[in-house]
Amino acid sequence: MSAADRFDNSLRYRSEDHPNQTQLTPAYILDPVRLDLGGIELDPCTMPDNPVAAERFYAPPDDGAGLSWDAASIFVNPPYGKARERWVTRCITAADAGSRVVLLIPAHTDTRVFASIIDTASVIVFIQGRVKFGVLRPNRRQVAASHPSALIGWNVDLDRSSRLGRRVRPS
Repeated sequence: MSAADRFDNSLRYRSEDHPNQTQLTPAYILDPVRLDLGGIELDPCTMPDNPVAAERFYAPPDDGAGLSWDAASIFVNPPYGKARERWVTRCITAADAGSRVVLLIPAHTDTRVFASIIDTASVIVFIQGRVKFGVLRPNRRQVAASHPSALIGWNVDLDRSSRLGRRVRPS
């Protein structure tokens, strides 16, 4: 395998509607987030059966990044790849308007989008280990993320979620 094969950006730049871009948030991540937010009023990027159990939600074919986020508490687990950039922008805008926002995102600390997170977030929890999504492979092992992940909080402390990893407060 050549270096060009190992660093193939086609995985990072898949379309937002690619089936591998969406993973449902596992309960062990979602439960403490729900407690930290005091409930989830809006999930702008979920599936039609609303597995997050948000009071309000947007699901495909609706584009939740382009719809109203007028909610006190918002949880976002966006499509991954380059698609996440516009979701991060919406999280920052919602936080600037006073919403409590928690974002689950790959912890790609070397990217411009993560730099914008560090510049604006109240708190970051770097999740220890890879997030396990609960989907069983043929070998009966759970599908795990191929990358480290982080919970990003704006206008929220993430006290309960801090048990998932290392909590830091950007300065």
